[in-house]
Amino acid sequence: MSLREIARRLAISRNTVRGIVARQGPAPATVRRDKIQLDPELLGRLHQECDGWVQRIHEKLAEEHGIAVTYSTLWRRLREYGIGKRLAGRCDRVAD
Repeated sequence: MSLREIARRLAISRNTVRGIVARQGPAPATVRRDKIQLDPELLGRLHQECDGWVQRIHEKLAEEHGIAVTYSTLWRRLREYGIGKRLAGRCDRVAD
């Protein structure tokens, strides 16, 4: 069967089929690096020191602590740990 026919039947691109055929067998097992571990206490302390400025927290992590983390990962971890999240307060009851 041609590459084009295989790709059409499986609804995938011809380049994908070509790559699979070129490997001539199962894909090699890939090993992922460990995820970056950030200490929630360190992030909380830096959040207070930097008055909530995430860009400055990012800079301090790199400069002072030697932790290379992308900005988007830092934001995600802050959200996961609930750092900087405003507590939802009840609204005031006002007479109509």
